[in-house]
Parts: sequence; C-alpha cells; structure tokens
Amino acid sequence: MFGLFSAIYGVKIQEATRRYSEYRTFTDFFTRTLKPGVRPIHREFDKYSLCSPCDGTVLTSGLINDVDSTIDCVKGRSYRLDEFMLGCIGDDGSQNNTEKCRKFKMNHSGVKGLLESVTARGNDLHYMVIYLSPGDYHRFHSPAIHTARYRRHIVGYLSPVKPSYVKHHKDVFRENERVNIFGDWYGDLKNFFFISYVGALNVGSIKLDFDKDVLTNRTFDMDPFRYDRSYIGRENMAGPLSNYQQAKPLENDEASLKFNKAEMTGRFEMGSTIVLMWESPKNTMVHVAEGQKVKLGQKLVTTGF
Repeated sequence: MFGLFSAIYGVKIQEATRRYSEYRTFTDFFTRTLKPGVRPIHREFDKYSLCSPCDGTVLTSGLINDVDSTIDCVKGRSYRLDEFMLGCIGDDGSQNNTEKCRKFKMNHSGVKGLLESVTARGNDLHYMVIYLSPGDYHRFHSPAIHTARYRRHIVGYLSPVKPSYVKHHKDVFRENERVNIFGDWYGDLKNFFFISYVGALNVGSIKLDFDKDVLTNRTFDMDPFRYDRSYIGRENMAGPLSNYQQAKPLENDEASLKFNKAEMTGRFEMGSTIVLMWESPKNTMVHVAEGQKVKLGQKLVTTGF
C-alpha cells in the first residue's frame, strides 16, 4: 500500500529515515521523518530571512490589502483578515451583528491597530500560502528565527484544501479548522509574524510539538469554537493582537516561546495548508513565484532589516 501511494503521489522514500516495512500505520508513514541533510536550510542563523517551513506549492504571495484588509488564499478568493486570523468579524462585542460588519467592512480593532502600526514603522505586511499535497513531507518547521506569544485555535470544518476545490468553494479558509500562532520576529523593533496551520479533508489532525493542549479533528462538537492561549500570560496579552497596536518593542520577552529557523514544530496527518504573514521593510525580496514547488529550508524571503 505504501509503495502504491508513493508511486501515485511521488513520495521519495529514499529521503525518509525508515523503509516501507518499518511503518506500522498509514499515519505513521504519512508523517514520516527525513534523513539529516536532505533538506539544506537557507541561512539557518540569519534572523532577517525566511525559509520554507515545509514541502509544498506556493498558491499565492503578496502584500496584505490594507484598504479592505484582505488576504488571497487562492487567486480570486479573498478573505477578511479578522475572519481568517481571529475567527470573527468586527470587534468581539459586535459578533452578533456580523452581516452589518461585513456589509460596511467594519474591521476588528486589533487588525486595524496592527495595520496602522506596520505603516507607522514604514513597513509592509506580506503573506504567502503554501499547499501540502498528499505526497509531500508533512512535518512542518519554523520558517524563521521568531517568537510566539499567542495561540488561537479556531474549530471548524475539514473541507479539501486542493486549489481546484478552493477555487469553486469560497468559504474554505474561513470555515476550516486552523491553529493560528501570533508573534514577532526581529528588526530594529519587533515586527509582526504570524503562522496559520489549516486542517484539511478527512483526517485533518494538526499536531503541535510545542503546544500539547491543541486537540483538533474531534469527533464531537466543540463549544466554544475558539480556544486561546497566551504564551506570556493572559494578564500581559489579553488577545491575539492586543500587543501589536503600537509601534514599539514588546515586553515580557523571556516568557514567550522562541524558535530557531528550521526547528521542527509539528505535523499534519493529512494534506493541509500553511499561511504565513510577516512584517518587513519595503525593499523585501520574495524569491519564489506563485505555482512554484518548494522544499523545506528553501530560500523564500530576504529583507532589508
């Protein structure tokens, strides 16, 4: 079965640490680890560049639309930042009036503050969406030297994330289960950094090595549908975007989670998607194109920090 799957989806078993006969379950095979050195890491110790967090295909890449505050997860499918990042439209107090918020493009105050802060620093907010096909290596790693300060787990559906499906189903990235990590990376100030792990069809489980409390793809309905955790303490960070509404360095640096570039951080147990957002100067260079296949550790972005 493993050999047939590999032939269909292009799995290179010679890159894995184990042979076919050493896997006991499909999930074990699907989340296989790689031999050391088969994925060279671009500028592993450079804190001003990004490498690919996984094997996959770049679906979209660009600048956040700060007029409508939207992100294109697939060409022609735009999503509001507050919906995608926070799982709600408008401020928390206006969740019962989402149609009004959508109609008048009312934004969450945290998103508004984030965009204003990025502009005040003279930077841009970039995004990139990477799709992992069934044959790809399905563990994910840190794309940069960065800090995680807050987690929001948004419970949802597990629709397919194949580009051909998403193109014809407009709400996939709004409604699919996902785990969003909010943090920052380093320039002269601490600049915004965000990673979203989006679940996919059927199995869809997202496992985080650094946060065992995240339990996805449950067989029962979960209520509430958003689960938060502050990695620096709720008294210091009351919400995912509460510390990014001002253009100054964040405090409580020692209490947050620190990641090295290419550090293994988790795994998907079925084909999924990773969405990156990062703040960087206007002379930032993106070195991959939409539709391009990428490998873990490959050069994605160099900045002018």
